[in-house]
Amino acid sequence: MLYTNRMDGASFPVPARTRHIDIRGDRLNAWERFRLPLAAFTDRIHLLHCPSQTSPSLAPCPVVLTIHDLIPLRMNDGWAPAEIDRFRRILVHSVKKARRIIAVSEFTRQDLIEMFPAAKGKVDVIRWGVEQSPIPSRGEIEAACNLLGIDRPYFVAFGGESPRKNVSRILEATAIFCREVSTDVLLVLMGVQGAARIRINSSIKHLDIIKQVVTLGYITDQTVRCLLRGAEAMVYPSLYEGFGLPILEAMAVGAPVITSSLTSLPEVAGDAAILLDPTVTGMIVEAMKACYLCDRAKSDLRERGWRRVQDFTWDRAAAETLAVYKSALG
Repeated sequence: MLYTNRMDGASFPVPARTRHIDIRGDRLNAWERFRLPLAAFTDRIHLLHCPSQTSPSLAPCPVVLTIHDLIPLRMNDGWAPAEIDRFRRILVHSVKKARRIIAVSEFTRQDLIEMFPAAKGKVDVIRWGVEQSPIPSRGEIEAACNLLGIDRPYFVAFGGESPRKNVSRILEATAIFCREVSTDVLLVLMGVQGAARIRINSSIKHLDIIKQVVTLGYITDQTVRCLLRGAEAMVYPSLYEGFGLPILEAMAVGAPVITSSLTSLPEVAGDAAILLDPTVTGMIVEAMKACYLCDRAKSDLRERGWRRVQDFTWDRAAAETLAVYKSALG
């Protein structure tokens, strides 16, 4: 049984029973605290899995809780102090009451236990999988690039509001790269919209790289795959991630990956990416140079990445989740 407050429900590749339930209030308030446990009670649910960080304060059955990250508690990610305090209080109770807890990485498991000692002894690590979609053809890549005005070699990166995405250093590294190597290279920055677009455009103008940066809003998954496949590399020097799915998605379509040596990212990337200190702009520049100037380096990263993603399947994640359910039920 899948409980949802979305009128359009959800789509699954296998048959799944869904039930729409609703009540006034947001996820961290009335819906989760009252409506969800009431539905679990009336439906006589034996086990309730809450996959998004928090759970009801009272539940009629054992609860499995999934923790993706502790970003709001570890760094400034745009949350208001009141929101952070509420999240902390609910998480304290959720961790204490959960029968079993799923962490999406070993880093997240350790982070959780350090901040919430009550989690010790009941956390299982289940890493995400990555969808193995068909690799875009050269024609599809060229069509996507032509549509978006990308007519030169390019790197891809993700923009956004969150400071942890490290966009300012990506832009600084691009400016240095263009001065030292070539101005005939683009940075394609995806997912830029709203207030972030204004701030990012201001930085681009200040760094004098207007002609070297293409900013895109949210685009289709297929377009993202095309851009990743055709890139010199994906630049992903995040300051904090609970898992880091974008680096696996890049590897799955054959994109060389440049990423951070912090938090969960080395655990996910293994030996299939260039790892660096994301607080040092010069290291980002050198990694970009390594990919752009050496075809052999790019080829090696592509091969390593393809081997790496074979370890991250949703079938494996599903089997491990089922094992956690059995453990929670005793």
